[in-house]
Amino acid sequence: MDDKPDPGPLSESSELFSFGVIADIQYADLEDGYNFQGSRRRYYSHSLLHLQCAIEHWNKESSPPCCVLQLGDIIDGYNAQYKASEKSLELVLNTFQTLKVPVHHTWGNHEFYNFSRDYLTNSKLNTRFLEDQIARHPETMPSESYYAYHFVPFPKFRFILLDAYDMSVLGVDQSSPKFQQCLKILREHNPNTELNSPQGLSEPQFVQFNGGFSQEQLNWLNEVLTFSDRNQEKVVIAIFPFTPRPLTVCAWPGITETSWQSFGLTSVWCVSSPVTRMMVATLRIPLVCTTST
Repeated sequence: MDDKPDPGPLSESSELFSFGVIADIQYADLEDGYNFQGSRRRYYSHSLLHLQCAIEHWNKESSPPCCVLQLGDIIDGYNAQYKASEKSLELVLNTFQTLKVPVHHTWGNHEFYNFSRDYLTNSKLNTRFLEDQIARHPETMPSESYYAYHFVPFPKFRFILLDAYDMSVLGVDQSSPKFQQCLKILREHNPNTELNSPQGLSEPQFVQFNGGFSQEQLNWLNEVLTFSDRNQEKVVIAIFPFTPRPLTVCAWPGITETSWQSFGLTSVWCVSSPVTRMMVATLRIPLVCTTST
């Protein structure tokens, strides 16, 4: 095997591009409290200050990020209880308007605690208008039946947003066939009276606050990844939720390993929402390290 040249350590002059990531803002106009287990402090109204600080940081960077990924749970489910969902969402989205770069939104369970899927589809949390379309490849166009799309923020890098609640009982009309289908899947794996409880489950991801991917969406992802592989693109996948631990926050079908592994792809990163606290980050991608393997 031929030796590959060592690119050496990165220097300040190395070509980089960056993107911002923020997750679990979960804003509500409430006093601070604790999580369901009472083990962790929750900062409901304070979270808006963290968002403002993150935006100020991104706006002041000498090399600003190309975009920001907002990975879901933008407002807390408590807003629905106090009939403050629209007001809280508007407040957070108005804060995002001070950001100087595009923001791409994904949807988490707290979005569906506050709104129906139809509402979200017609709201400002739908950023599918920012998608890129691949000429002469209609198979890479997502269906309107799920919320997913892809875009290219930098040459040879393709970002894919997935809909982790494509299959879910949340936010769906209970009289619809899809709700009945999802409820059937859930009950087949979770016999508990309280469907949010993983107690006694061998597959604890099958709880009501989770969701999963339809075969239709996975087939579409297959097509996009195949195109990226053939064109030597690097792929970043943004998704909520997608963490191998704890198992209660895996997607329904038991997806702790992803379908792209079957393609032999080695240049895929997954950016997923943490479940413990708000996350703010700027990720820098060194282009000198992106040669195809």
